[in-house]
Amino acid sequence: MALSPPRIWLGCCGAGILLSFLVALPWRKTLAFTIPAENHVTKGSGPFPLVMETPTAVYEYVSDLLDWWHANVYCQQRFAQLPSESWVDELSSLGRNLSHRLQTTVWLDDEELLQRKAKQRRVHSPSILIFGNKTDTKFVKVLADFPAMAAVSACAHVQWDPTATEVSTVFSYAVPAFTNEFQLRGIVDKDQFVKFAIILHGHHSPYLPVFRTDTGWHHFCVTWQQSNGTWVIYADGKQKASASGLAPSRAIDGHGMFIIGQDQDSLGGAFKEKESFSGNLTDLQVWGRSLSQEQVEKIRSCVSIREGLIFDWRDDILEVETSVQEATVKLTCPVPIEECRVFTVSHGSQHSPCSTMLPFVCRYRKDLYFQLKKTQSESVPPFIARVNAQANTTVIPENVFQADVQGVTVSAAANRLGVVERILSEAQPPPLDASSLLGVFQLLKEVSDVEVEEPGQLAALEELGQHYVQVTGGSWRRRRQTIGLRSSRSLGDL
Repeated sequence: MALSPPRIWLGCCGAGILLSFLVALPWRKTLAFTIPAENHVTKGSGPFPLVMETPTAVYEYVSDLLDWWHANVYCQQRFAQLPSESWVDELSSLGRNLSHRLQTTVWLDDEELLQRKAKQRRVHSPSILIFGNKTDTKFVKVLADFPAMAAVSACAHVQWDPTATEVSTVFSYAVPAFTNEFQLRGIVDKDQFVKFAIILHGHHSPYLPVFRTDTGWHHFCVTWQQSNGTWVIYADGKQKASASGLAPSRAIDGHGMFIIGQDQDSLGGAFKEKESFSGNLTDLQVWGRSLSQEQVEKIRSCVSIREGLIFDWRDDILEVETSVQEATVKLTCPVPIEECRVFTVSHGSQHSPCSTMLPFVCRYRKDLYFQLKKTQSESVPPFIARVNAQANTTVIPENVFQADVQGVTVSAAANRLGVVERILSEAQPPPLDASSLLGVFQLLKEVSDVEVEEPGQLAALEELGQHYVQVTGGSWRRRRQTIGLRSSRSLGDL
């Protein structure tokens, strides 16, 4: 049920032209910094930031605690990068000299993660089935053809009715020869835990607790395989119960009837109120294979697994009895645990969960770092002031070291680029100096990695693409001729 968001990779051509032009611009007043013969440290007004220089690079220690993705964005937005393992020796040397200051773990660059967006929690809005009170009439038929299965997995989100004290049938799969071919049942115990039991070929696993009967949504998966009759129950990402020996004699027969919310005492009917389901259910999926715990965690995190998928959660293959209500709900997809590289002075390169909040170091090319610092001491360029005033918000920071790392939505990105396009297209636009060019390029970097989370954002995505093309193409080419003349004059003055 996960929506695979299309990614925007807008920055390969237009932004590249802009960057190459930006690098070629002269810096009228170059500060007279001397490359040191040995490493030295510069302190700021407080204990941080800690700036460490080498003959070719500048390392800036940032005490802000960020996860790997946001730390990486922080450095990239400032035209720097997290140190890679190839620079660990240089970083180790600095760290040993500064062990009294750099005693913590910091993030390292990770090539395998560079192209990934931060794994933020996404809102997922599926349709839900509302069964309400127990009855012998409410049911939903799955209009899918089930093959014979030597293994099976079923996963869903469920909101349990705490007042339902009798056995509740979440779903039942029946075949002509046997009505209790595959079934999942639950019951609330005296401690207010929901206990699940799996039925295969009429053989019943024990009822075992899986989650509490609160008002929240819970994700569950059940798996079974004919080999050794091994079965597992997962709830909210954790394995809750498992055993072997459950009906290993044969596979599950195909071409049966799959009913949600009722126990079938005959094929597709003979429902009983006391065995019916009471509560809400969504995201039910069935595979003809036994899922691993890692795969279960991916499904819970809204990552789709298509291999072996027999039934996906779609309205068009559900026959809903008229008294079963339908609605939508917003569910939050949790974040899968991923490992990223870290560095410590005492242990070198190791791994840590990417979501850990850590300080970090940005590595700058030395000449670029001092050019960027120079922009901090100058007044706000007229172009940046004009853009921010017209947008009535900060579209381009007054200097590159004020960039935000929280990301931007598709709509906001389109609005920001739209403002820049309008200013660039004016008959008498403000002059574009080096600081303004840096700001525009920084904005292009920010919007070039936007992700679409919902289908309704596709219109905003198209608008964003149009503004991007205009800023890096038509509007930019018109301005570049004028800028080139100004730059040539400036170059002659140096």
